Amino acid sequence: MKYTKRTRNIADKALNNIIIPFPNFDPTVFDDNFWYVDKTKKYGASYQLYIQSLRVCAELLNEYEKTEDPRYLNKTQEIIESWIKYEEGKPSEKMLWYDHPTANRIQTIIHFLYHAKQQGLSIQEDKYYRIMQRHAEVLSDDKNYNNNNHGLMMDRSLMILGNVLDDKYLFTKGFYRAIDTFWFSFSHQGIHLENSPEYHNMVVSMYEGIEEYLNEKGKTLGKNVTGYLKLAKDYPNALLKPDGRMPSIGDSGKGIVRKNKVYKNIYDVEAGIAVLQNKDPKPFYVSFVCGYSSAVHKHKDDLSITTNYNGKEFFVDPGKFNYSKSKERTYVVSKAAHSSFHLKDFNYVIDPKNRFERKTVLNAYEDNKFYSIVKGKHTGYTGTSAVLYRTLIVFKHAPVLIVLDELETDIEHELNVVQKFNLHQDVEIAENEHGYRLTHGEESLTVKQFNEINAQTVIDGNEEDKLVINTASFGKGINTRQLDFSKSLTSGTAFTTAVYDEETVESLNIEVKEESVEIVLDNQKYTVLK
Repeated sequence: MKYTKRTRNIADKALNNIIIPFPNFDPTVFDDNFWYVDKTKKYGASYQLYIQSLRVCAELLNEYEKTEDPRYLNKTQEIIESWIKYEEGKPSEKMLWYDHPTANRIQTIIHFLYHAKQQGLSIQEDKYYRIMQRHAEVLSDDKNYNNNNHGLMMDRSLMILGNVLDDKYLFTKGFYRAIDTFWFSFSHQGIHLENSPEYHNMVVSMYEGIEEYLNEKGKTLGKNVTGYLKLAKDYPNALLKPDGRMPSIGDSGKGIVRKNKVYKNIYDVEAGIAVLQNKDPKPFYVSFVCGYSSAVHKHKDDLSITTNYNGKEFFVDPGKFNYSKSKERTYVVSKAAHSSFHLKDFNYVIDPKNRFERKTVLNAYEDNKFYSIVKGKHTGYTGTSAVLYRTLIVFKHAPVLIVLDELETDIEHELNVVQKFNLHQDVEIAENEHGYRLTHGEESLTVKQFNEINAQTVIDGNEEDKLVINTASFGKGINTRQLDFSKSLTSGTAFTTAVYDEETVESLNIEVKEESVEIVLDNQKYTVLK
């Protein structure tokens, strides 16, 4: 773990027995009850996960390496040996031998043992040897392993532990599993398949760290893996929004990423993501999620979009909130929290078999000098044969997004469908002759419907009985609003919607025909085949 601007504060507080398990988490006291602290209501399992990871010890060791102050090393030993005593009691805490904390904890223990030996600290070697062997057993057991970012954490630790214990089996196990997980985890375009830009960046960084470690030992993951890692490093440059932030798709935050923004479209069926974007005349950005190859960190966000206009957010994903079973977490992962087209009375489950069956999938892409098009198909709903389609058309010379939402069924019966736009919390809403005018700072976009609908409303999270939030920080939500359009139909076109800057666009008309969509934009006619 790297030294950060928070390291000194976390380490100094630990010297005074105040433990911050993770930056910005509530502190707790290091005492006889420390290992049993329960903050599930606010943090879910995450609070205990970071306690069991000994993350605070990693921060203490970072501060020790910077200052060479023995207090930090001594406190690390005190906390680790307190944990060993706690572990000997065989407590029932589920995070104790969970993959993530187990993998990170053994690296911290090894890090401590290196410095302890250098400084001649008195330690019970047999006790530490037993602990290392126990970690080796857990990390090498395939029953505890999944081909995801947690599995990679285990492999990284297993390679390190194998070298420390001079155990070739442990090293080889971690080495080849990490390569296998790489090919399971990335698309052919180098996009990580866990449905989250935040985890894409984290896993790429982990693989780079593993490759650097292997190079020091005269080994490598191989030119094929390192070649795809270069593709993976380029992906965030195109995914970045014009404001320099990643879209909060899936279990992602909203942090600024130090990348050079590239205005290039993305279309990846395996990852289930597309981005249509233009730099001029003003930056206009639309992301689209439809389909997936992994259930990890996946929300019920299929057929959902985000938009950013000249650096201002309009339609946003709600983020992850936290990893608890709270009503807030249940909400942010639901279809109701996203800017999607969905069935009101039916639901769908996130099914890992979609990797092979592609029931929900991006199914068309076109890019020409006038516009870019992407299409998605959703057949994953249970209890109905309904198939939902969404087509997005983004024009290149003007800030115009056209959304075409359609429905097909094998059995003709009336279905209730919803088109929803989840707004950034700072967006202001005003009704006008065209529909809704949305304003964020100095930029405005209009949302206009071009066919009949049954009802439209603004859902306001500030109302007492409404839960409509975006993630403000881990475990903290901020109220927002949504545009909600509804319709009942048996099949055909449900919604024909335009999102555009009416200060820039002089005229716009859309007519949906049986085999095409006729668009007249500023007196220029465009025919888009369906």
